[in-house]
Amino acid sequence: MQLSKKFRFLAASVLALQLTVTGGASAESKEDNIAPSWVVQADYVALGDSLAHGMNEMGIIGLGYTDFVAQALQQDGLLTSYNKGFAYSGYTTKNILADLQADVEKPVTGFGYTSNSTKLRASIKEAELITLTAGANDLLPILKDTATTGINSATILKASQEAIKNIAAILAEIKKLNPQVQIYVMGYYNSFPYYNEDLQTQFKMLLAIMNASIKTTAEKAGAVFVPTLDVVAKDVANYLPNPENIHLSEAGYLAVANEAFLPIIKVSSLWDVSSAIRVSVESSTTAKVTWLAATDNEGVTKYNVYVNNKLYSTVKADQMAITLDNLTENTAYTVAIKALDAAGNESVQSPAATFTTSSAVQFTDIQNHWATAFIHEAAAKGIMKGYADGTFKPEQNITRAQAATMLVRSLGLTTTVKAPFTDIASYDANTQAEIAAAYAHGLVKGNNGQFHPSQPITRAQLALMLKRAYEKQHNEAYVVKNKTPFIDIASYNDETQKAITMLYELGIVTGSEGKFSPEAATKRSHAAKIFVSFSERLK
Repeated sequence: MQLSKKFRFLAASVLALQLTVTGGASAESKEDNIAPSWVVQADYVALGDSLAHGMNEMGIIGLGYTDFVAQALQQDGLLTSYNKGFAYSGYTTKNILADLQADVEKPVTGFGYTSNSTKLRASIKEAELITLTAGANDLLPILKDTATTGINSATILKASQEAIKNIAAILAEIKKLNPQVQIYVMGYYNSFPYYNEDLQTQFKMLLAIMNASIKTTAEKAGAVFVPTLDVVAKDVANYLPNPENIHLSEAGYLAVANEAFLPIIKVSSLWDVSSAIRVSVESSTTAKVTWLAATDNEGVTKYNVYVNNKLYSTVKADQMAITLDNLTENTAYTVAIKALDAAGNESVQSPAATFTTSSAVQFTDIQNHWATAFIHEAAAKGIMKGYADGTFKPEQNITRAQAATMLVRSLGLTTTVKAPFTDIASYDANTQAEIAAAYAHGLVKGNNGQFHPSQPITRAQLALMLKRAYEKQHNEAYVVKNKTPFIDIASYNDETQKAITMLYELGIVTGSEGKFSPEAATKRSHAAKIFVSFSERLK
């Protein structure tokens, strides 16, 4: 699939270039307007009825919300291909479901494909992004009659229940074909804003019920519901200018794309580039920044490094690390990397990280302690902090919350997603965000919706977190080389035993007298040594 996606990305790039060339221009005059990127360009398939097809208020097929979504994502370098060829005016939920079950083949309407037609099921299997607009035509004949006959709630309820049932079946079929695909289901807007006030009141009640049902159905299937009611209602005169036609104007479709779909789609994990950058605080005034290479249709030529939104340095394309110096101690910084190509196109979705330099602190209670050097280094790197009274408390146990935050800091991980744990609300916002990052990146799992943040973390639990982090950073499972040397971990599951063995093989832990003491709580001094050693192994 990767070779196919790469080929289609290049084809889409060529198409985009062709669109910028006026008639009669030679190939030499084409300009490169494709920006470098760190994200995997997605395949986007639009399914649905006339709203996805792009029918306007005059009954003519033009640019619909799906086209505007595709244009915006392509401009940001996020799309490989786009096809709305399976969206047809007049389609009901039954039609869409029937197309899926029959695996129809239809002409491509979009970009990035190497053939003029494609089959639906294959397109869904290849897609990372799908939008679905369905159900309006199931209800439209009934709703049109309400202006003269009044609202028949029983008839509308029956039709809407059938539509919801079909939507659920459509979503289930899509997820069966492609469990990882991200699906966005469009909610209904008020298609009859020009009806009288009495009917409007009833319409709004029905719309609320139908949208709530679609939302529940979508989320149950692992899809995302996209509300459009308020967007269209903000400017009915411009967005629904024809009282005799329920379709949006081009301005209406643009508003739905920009104000409803894109804000939700663009925060998708598809575009998360946080793992492409890593910051290691080396001292109270220096930090080392490393990043993964960006991709480009013509090739990246250089990287711009920004610190707090100001250009700090420009480096060549083969350099993907830089040390920031002359920083101020105990100060927060944001570093961002922008990739550029020969044409001057700068990446849009670019990795960024926030870090805080350490203070040149001398703790009052670690003199002559065996872990003094590790504690100083952990503090300098921003992994661990001391207490307000100037102590470090090396023999105090660390909690699960503290371990999660230390690991997240050492890896420079972030996320915009909240953790699902019900027992971390009493913690400050930064700690909650760090626990959320540990969860989002698969380092912690919790139990029955709880994280148990205040419990001391055992040495076995910490080993598991470190193994998951190591495998995430290296993008592959760790394979143990020898049998575990510890005699006290045989009762643990295979993953935990491998995690403990990995720490031993990497030289991070040594145990004592052939034992690892997996149930023992982890002291702050031991945590300093483990995290410093672990961060060194990741370089």
